[in-house]
Amino acid sequence: MNIRPYKQADQDKIKALAERFLEFELLPYRDHKRMYEKQMELAESSVKNASNIYVAEQGQQFLGYIELAEQRDFFTNESVAYISAIAVTPKAQGSGAGKQLMKKAEQWCSERGHSQLVLDVFKANEGAVQFYKRLGFEEEVVKMVKSLK
Repeated sequence: MNIRPYKQADQDKIKALAERFLEFELLPYRDHKRMYEKQMELAESSVKNASNIYVAEQGQQFLGYIELAEQRDFFTNESVAYISAIAVTPKAQGSGAGKQLMKKAEQWCSERGHSQLVLDVFKANEGAVQFYKRLGFEEEVVKMVKSLK
C-alpha cells in the first residue's frame, strides 16, 4: 500500500467518496439533502484548493484519502493538526488503508511540531467513532443539540 500526495487525477474519486460521510442515521432535524449538498460543496472545495491531501492506493487502485489542516485550539490558541476529512472506498474498508492514512496524519502532525491531532466525527457514525478509539483518540467535547422545531 502506498500513501502519496494528491494528484489532479484523484479529484473525481475524492468527490465520489463524499457520500460516505452520510452513511449513518442523522438526527431528525438534519435535512439529508442539505447535508449531502454541503458534503459535495466541501469535497469540491477540497480538491479545488488541494493542499495537504494524501491518497492511499494499492497498485493503481484508489483506496481512500485524508485531508489535513492546521487550526488553533479554541481554549489555548495552540496550533494543532486537524483531520478535515478521511474516507476509504467500501472495498478498502478493513484493508488497513484507513490506518495507513491515519499514520500519515500523525507523521504530518509531528513534522509540523504539533502535539495534538484533532478530528470531528458525528456520534451516530459508530463505526468511525470505534475506529478512532482503537487508534488512541479520546472524546473530549460532546456537542449537545435540542431541536426546537
